[in-house]
Amino acid sequence: MTQRFAKLFKYIAILAVLMAAVEYFKYGTMTNYEWFHCTVSSTGIPNTSIKEFKAVGGPSCDKRGQLKSIVKKISREFDPNYRDVLFCIKDAGNKVIGYGSEIQDEALLKEHCENIIHW
Repeated sequence: MTQRFAKLFKYIAILAVLMAAVEYFKYGTMTNYEWFHCTVSSTGIPNTSIKEFKAVGGPSCDKRGQLKSIVKKISREFDPNYRDVLFCIKDAGNKVIGYGSEIQDEALLKEHCENIIHW
């Protein structure tokens, strides 16, 4: 009987160590999220509906990751199901910059980038 309890205690201890390791990994990636992923920051241009989106992050935040993160953020900020949306993506050397706007600010958006997509 005591041998059974010893095995049960051993398995519970191993399980607790594995759970602690998973939680520690989750905490580590949460505190260093920018290092693992691209984080998009948005800046509003005064007196317009235009927003500028830039992605920053660690080594894994390459141009592909920046583009993916910016497009996802634009589609969350400007929902095309409820209103007409304009957006454009500009390549600025090592960075990708996105702009989103409502339809009434199309002329002002053309000052920032040329290839505007009506969505």
